[in-house]
Amino acid sequence: MATRQTKRPEVKKIEYDTESDVLYISCGKPRPGIALEVKAGDLVRIDPYTDEVVGITILNFRERYMPSASSNIEKYAKSVYPKILNALSRSRYKCSSIVSKID
Repeated sequence: MATRQTKRPEVKKIEYDTESDVLYISCGKPRPGIALEVKAGDLVRIDPYTDEVVGITILNFRERYMPSASSNIEKYAKSVYPKILNALSRSRYKCSSIVSKID
């Protein structure tokens, strides 16, 4: 089973929506992507043509990953990020193979 990328994409921006309890992690310049749910509530956005990770969206972030409401969101976002990418690398799904069939 092949992994998607040889190196982990760099986190460029972390945003948290308090009202919705949703965390957004952006990798590189903003660009369109297809969301893959690698675990319930953990979505990885992938460039459909290159299979590069363009971002991650985590639903119910505080509820699922934060030990207390006063914890540092950025610290926990950076600790969860590699775990989600590892789950993605274990998946067999590749966006580019689907897109090439459509094109």
